[in-house]
Parts: sequence; structure tokens; C-alpha cells
Amino acid sequence: MSEATQLLRPGLLEDVSLLVAGAADPSEASFGDALREACRGLGADLHTCVPDVVDEASADAAVSAVLVQRGSLNLLVVDGAGLFAKAGLRACLDATWNVTRAVVNHAFLPADPLPDPRRIVYLAPPPGAGEHADAARAGLENLARTLSTEWARHGITVVTIAPGERTAAGEVAALTAYLASPAGAYFSGCLLDLRGP
Repeated sequence: MSEATQLLRPGLLEDVSLLVAGAADPSEASFGDALREACRGLGADLHTCVPDVVDEASADAAVSAVLVQRGSLNLLVVDGAGLFAKAGLRACLDATWNVTRAVVNHAFLPADPLPDPRRIVYLAPPPGAGEHADAARAGLENLARTLSTEWARHGITVVTIAPGERTAAGEVAALTAYLASPAGAYFSGCLLDLRGP
């Protein structure tokens, strides 16, 4: 568990069922490994979705498989940094939308009773991740802002985290865990910008 995550209360995510969607290869520029370690350490029930979620059918199948295994989800984290590093701008944005749509349609809206919390966090690539990293960040930020307005009536919050070039994976993991906690309900439709001045 990272130093930043150790500042969070043990058991903080005990009632949270979390799906992390992103690239499978840990050598990619991904925050997924640190995020999984931090959330498990705080008690979250964690699942990973690493299929080709670029197309709608694959995203639906992956989310349905998790729901069969787990029954419900509270939080979706899309590791856009890992998706961007693995497949580029278009695939990053398409995969993010498709897995988001699948989670909302299959887990958040039809659930009875509704899971609480219902949160979505996008992890943008850092500025130095490649030629179109800023475009990927802007696309994820815009998606979060738009969906937070559209889905506010359903109690779904959507946030994008924009790490800087020197932001440690543990810091991103700690911030994501914070957003999954009860305090995270106050954030939606915003960019949490860690890029510095």
C-alpha cells in the first residue's frame, strides 16, 4: 500500500464493489496496479475488466460476466492512461464510453435497490504519455462533465483525474479511493488536475 493510501482509514471501501477497466499489460503506462492494490488494502471487492472493450458487445459481455460473479457494482474506474498507452486516442475514448455505458445500463440503472454509491472515475494519461495525451485528457474530461449532468438524476457521479508527469501511481490510487468513499459524493463533473502549475 502506498504512503498516500496509508493516510486513508482501513476498511474505508469495505462496502464498495469496484470494477477497474483498462489495459492488461502492467508494463504499459497504467495506474491500474497501484489502484488495485490500494483498493484491496482498503477492503473493496475488486474486479478487473481487460477484454477488448472498444466495441459495445465486448463491453456488455465483460460487465455482464462481472455482474454474474458479483451481483452488483458501485464504482467503475477506467484506466484511460493504460488504454491510451496500449491502443491510442480513439480506442481509449471509445473503450471508455462503451464500458461506461455497459456499467450504467447493466449495473447502475436496473439494480433494485439501487447500489450506493454509483460512481465513475476516469484516469487520464499524463501529459508526457504521447502525442495525443492532452486530447485524451480533454476527451475524458468532457465525457465526465457531460455524463455528470445527464446522470445526476440517477445519483451517478463522474470525475476525471489528470495526473502530472511526476504524479506517483500511489497518489492517483489514493485519490481514487477517496472518491469511492462517502466523501467522494461531493465531486461530479469535474477534472481533478494533478498536473501542477
